[in-house]
Amino acid sequence: MTWEIVGATIALTAFRLVWILKRPIPKDIPFYILPGLSNLRRLLRYDPDFSYVPYGLIWYVINVPIVRLARYNGRLWIVVLALIDVAFLWYISQFLGLTVFIAYVMIGTFQLFRAPWNASINWLIVLAPISWIFLALAPIAKLPVGLPVQVWGYTERAIGHQHNYIYYGLLGSLWLIVFNHLYFLQGIETSIVVGLGVLWTFILGYAYLERRAKRRESAP
Repeated sequence: MTWEIVGATIALTAFRLVWILKRPIPKDIPFYILPGLSNLRRLLRYDPDFSYVPYGLIWYVINVPIVRLARYNGRLWIVVLALIDVAFLWYISQFLGLTVFIAYVMIGTFQLFRAPWNASINWLIVLAPISWIFLALAPIAKLPVGLPVQVWGYTERAIGHQHNYIYYGLLGSLWLIVFNHLYFLQGIETSIVVGLGVLWTFILGYAYLERRAKRRESAP
């Protein structure tokens, strides 16, 4: 199966890179993500005028070197994330199995296209075979732990903003899949992944139709 995984990973990465290079990047990247990653001095002391990304200090520690490597170019940052993800795809195939690999491909690709700032949270989750501590670190990195307490208000607003519940939900789904694989019921792993896949198909379909309807209403 190793060569099949290698071939699938190469094809997937090529598809991802073509998409990233051809499609517009998410609007949150130039308006919120890059400004939030560019001024660490203002990060730890609250400034209401600062563009906080309401994630934890761990998230900043992971992403600041990557975004600096990309020279604060949003598209290049996503490209670097996609290339780093190749190592995690191989790792998952070796230590978490084919079912989790397929789930990660679906969730990780969607997140990479729509919410690439969550890629590093995905990485923490799938590192759980090394230690359970990574399953604990993932939500700590997702939430603004280590930032000024006022930033928690940004998180409350972010969860309900537009379709952010989808991104939080997908992270939660990946967390549950990995947790189940390592510590719970491996015998029904495929059923759980398929069930979540069906559920998310309906959720994403509904979100798409809702967004399309709003566009029609706002059209002149």
